[in-house]
Amino acid sequence: MMKTNILLIACGMIQDEITLALKNTGISYDTVWMSSDLHTNPDFLRIELQIEIDKHQDYEMILLAYGNCGKGLVGIFSEKTKLAFLRSEDCIQMLLHKNKKLKGLRGETFFITKAWMQGKKSLREEYHYAISKYGSRRAAIIMEIMFKNHKSLMMVDSGAYELENWIHCARHLSQVLKLEFCVTQGDVELLEMFVSLNWDHQVVVIPPKHEISVDDFGINCSVTGYENEID
Repeated sequence: MMKTNILLIACGMIQDEITLALKNTGISYDTVWMSSDLHTNPDFLRIELQIEIDKHQDYEMILLAYGNCGKGLVGIFSEKTKLAFLRSEDCIQMLLHKNKKLKGLRGETFFITKAWMQGKKSLREEYHYAISKYGSRRAAIIMEIMFKNHKSLMMVDSGAYELENWIHCARHLSQVLKLEFCVTQGDVELLEMFVSLNWDHQVVVIPPKHEISVDDFGINCSVTGYENEID
């Protein structure tokens, strides 16, 4: 079913998962895929999202497939079009919303998916860059220092793609970083709910001319950063 009066603006970081959610629900939208690299800088993300929203004021509503994302959505508004988004901290919470231990895992766990390994600012690319600049031995030392406060590297199996081609690389990275490697089960059920428009309290709708605020994400998401950000 094609919904022509609604635009979906989604982060490339969860393109595989959004694509699966749309397939499972049988719904399609005009879609703008934003660069996954924007998530590393909330200010850049805010600017680019506002540009896209301003360009698409002929839709009745715009779905933003983003969470709080380091307050990257705070301050965004739409002149004529309603905005809707998930009351979620970030894409990690979207995929692991059923994991009751998620809050405790943050800070000591580096979460990884296929997309987290493909971006220009991904852990894999940072490692390869360090090797090319410093050599493999020194690169390993640098990466270990960067992740000294982490205990594990956790790969999220969202069901959106085969893990086989990515686990080997992820496991190798965990060995370089001297982190415990594990795979945890995620899902796209929250994204399915969002794109299907069968909404509950986890979806926020902002009327035209109103800015998105920190409070719109709820108390648990009001103060946050990117646990997966690489400096």
